[in-house]
Amino acid sequence: MLTKAQTLTYDFFIATSVLLLTLTATFFYVYHKIQDIEEEKIRGEMVGILISVSDVWFKEGYPEYWDSSNVVEIGLSNNNQINSTKVKLMEDLGYQKVASLLGLGLFNFQYSVYSQNGTLIYSFPNLTFEMGKNVLVLDRTTIWNESIVKVRTIIWQEA
Repeated sequence: MLTKAQTLTYDFFIATSVLLLTLTATFFYVYHKIQDIEEEKIRGEMVGILISVSDVWFKEGYPEYWDSSNVVEIGLSNNNQINSTKVKLMEDLGYQKVASLLGLGLFNFQYSVYSQNGTLIYSFPNLTFEMGKNVLVLDRTTIWNESIVKVRTIIWQEA
């Protein structure tokens, strides 16, 4: 009988295979956890942006009675009510200028205003988000033209 040890045995191959499988599984687990953390970070950032974008309906902006030539900060209300003139001016500014003033960065937005019975009164801009990801929606209540309305703010990322 030989007393010389063999370095390549079945035990060695099995142990190496188990080690490689364990390392591979650990790698994929860590990779997916990092992705989850990044997505959660983006969602947290989006919540702050959503609230900021929604606040436009409840503040006066700067200057208080701004127009398309002097607007520094968009605000759509005066005297605790939505100012229809400012809403029209926001449309005149266009989507890109409004998005820039809101500081949206890579996110997109849409405003919709509904009456108490759920009828759509107003929408800006008139675009759809078919391929969006991380879509967040915030509904708030305010007064427009002496009526209570629901303002829906939506932000999303392009997929």
